[in-house]
Amino acid sequence: MRTTSTPGKQAGFWHRLKNSTMQTPWHILRQLALLAPLGTLCLPMFYAGHKNVSLITIILCLSNHGADLRPMITDKGYGFAVAAVFCALVLGIAELICSLFTAAKGGDRRNMTAFGINAAVFALTAFLAIGFGARAKVGLAVTFGIYLLQFLLHTKVSGKKIRPAAAGVTALLAVPIVLSLCFLYKAQPAQYTAPGSETDDVRTVTFNVASVFGNRFDDTDSMTRCARFAAYMNQCKPDLIGTQEMNIYWYKALQTTLPDYDAYGVQRGGDATDWNSEMNPVFWNKTKYTALEKNTFWLSETPNKASRYTYTDENGQPGQAGCYRICSYVVLQDRTTGKRLLFLNTHLDNASQQAADFGAEVIIEHLTALQAKYGKDAGVVLTGDFNETQEDEAYRRIAARLQDCTDPAKKTTTYQEWGYCDTGNEPIDFVFTSGTGSDYTVLNDLSGGYVSDHYGVYANIRL
Repeated sequence: MRTTSTPGKQAGFWHRLKNSTMQTPWHILRQLALLAPLGTLCLPMFYAGHKNVSLITIILCLSNHGADLRPMITDKGYGFAVAAVFCALVLGIAELICSLFTAAKGGDRRNMTAFGINAAVFALTAFLAIGFGARAKVGLAVTFGIYLLQFLLHTKVSGKKIRPAAAGVTALLAVPIVLSLCFLYKAQPAQYTAPGSETDDVRTVTFNVASVFGNRFDDTDSMTRCARFAAYMNQCKPDLIGTQEMNIYWYKALQTTLPDYDAYGVQRGGDATDWNSEMNPVFWNKTKYTALEKNTFWLSETPNKASRYTYTDENGQPGQAGCYRICSYVVLQDRTTGKRLLFLNTHLDNASQQAADFGAEVIIEHLTALQAKYGKDAGVVLTGDFNETQEDEAYRRIAARLQDCTDPAKKTTTYQEWGYCDTGNEPIDFVFTSGTGSDYTVLNDLSGGYVSDHYGVYANIRL
């Protein structure tokens, strides 16, 4: 026998919606207000971990770097900032669903309970983040303002007058807005601390600047970091700077922002656009040195032309380097003493161990030829991102010929992936020399924000 359910017993989507708290334009406006925090979460909410934190940056982090909780545990301010955004997202969606499908009868109380939990958890995690060193950004104050609007709309749709208790809640919700504005992040010009040096030393820096990477959402956009790099170098005042992963746009900008330096670099080739075409430019103090020779060779079987290393592996299968790899160099002469200096800068392959090993051999061959041309009394400095630790073969081949300036007591990671992942404690960026190194320093001052996904390395060299 067929039965027909009564409307009061129907449980379908449209019936629940019809009988929900969505009764008046004020109800609809409140419902739209529930969506607002999900939008404001995309604004910069915090400055924590030396970068902006928002829903967008969290999504980009998960997409590009995966989920690594270790940086959030290490930096509690950053961890609670991420937690605040995540909780606001999850609880906001839950509150929206609750409000949409809560029956009109008795629904206001349940809606208010869901709202209270959401607002309280967000406020707690937000101010824990601030307590552990994070700073508020405009999105945080706007989000608290939206929560206040939601409460006022809830009072409106419930048909109740503003009672003393409700007025107290309103005032309480206004407090986080004021506090977040008090802790609002204000960018200050970075004051980098220059490592110590002696006048006779060759102050040297290697820095992978990752010019094609970064984004404006977390304050790591490329040209902003270019200005930070220039400020850092102008403060440290090295005599030699070897850079990797620089593009032509950085190179041209630095001609102006590093006025005390001359520079040389070429594009490696094999890239689709100028933006992606890597250079490994070298910079030198033009008041101290004059250039005698400038050149670039490729880390391939044909080093005198733009090319990529190719090989056949032990199984007879063809292989190749991940991209074109180069070494740029300049032969310098000290304007005061007349001493000559061979300054080489490179970036070894990260896709193929065989390509990295071959690249190291090509560098050694060209260094030998340069020493034969200019004399073995010419000092040598080799900088670079070697994509190798001190346990790997390419590093060992270079270290058998030149002295690594790394101080074992100060050794730490030089690749930090914007702080999104734990990258261990092994350096992959090195300064080598035919002389001796001192005052080894990893340039990890983030007071002005990230310069790159690598730290620079500084060493004083006595030749």
